[in-house]
Amino acid sequence: MAIDLGGDGALPTSGAVEVTWDSTQEGRWHQVYVNGCLAGVTAKPTDRRLVVPAPVGRAGTREVILVEVVAVESADRWTDFAGELSGFGEGTGAEVRLTWQAGEYLDPNLATFDVFGDGHSGTVDYDTPLNEFPIPAQPGGQTPWGYGCGGYGVGAYGQSAAPYEWATDPLEPGTWRFAVVAVDAAGNRLATAAEVEIDVAPLPRPPGNFRVSDYDTQGRTATLSWEKSPDL
Repeated sequence: MAIDLGGDGALPTSGAVEVTWDSTQEGRWHQVYVNGCLAGVTAKPTDRRLVVPAPVGRAGTREVILVEVVAVESADRWTDFAGELSGFGEGTGAEVRLTWQAGEYLDPNLATFDVFGDGHSGTVDYDTPLNEFPIPAQPGGQTPWGYGCGGYGVGAYGQSAAPYEWATDPLEPGTWRFAVVAVDAAGNRLATAAEVEIDVAPLPRPPGNFRVSDYDTQGRTATLSWEKSPDL
């Protein structure tokens, strides 16, 4: 959010705001959207500042401006992603992040893991892994070590507690099933698959009627008001 108000609580007469941000997306350009519209693109990947137009909306000069900064590849610098920034869609859910431990079956023959899914059908398809490349059991050539999950004598430890993870793309809302399978260097599965079922909910709509309900000209502080998301 960027609220650029003068001492009287009004937007600058120039009709523009200066947006600055931090980003870990090195080597990528950044787009700035104002109230859901593409307002500008950085001149080079290292830029973290941009002056963009600040249109006056239906609320007049006291309009709260929604500013969104998006990191993109060079080829997408001028691609307008405004239609994908709403943050809500009845058919759009969140990504699923799977985490697991190596387990007691960890042995010198363990080479990789594969992740399988049901494609929203209820039955896991073990023919085609979801991961594009095998998930190495020994990243960098060394087996990671985990930690105990409880008090003395409780929980996995050592190599059997080595942590791994893998994430899906955003999924449709509904019930999904996934499975993780351990594979040796010869391509043989070393143990029974570990299956998990998860319910993916639609992404909630953003809060509505977001506004500046009061502005203290002496303290230069704004009081914000909004209505909660109808999905929360």
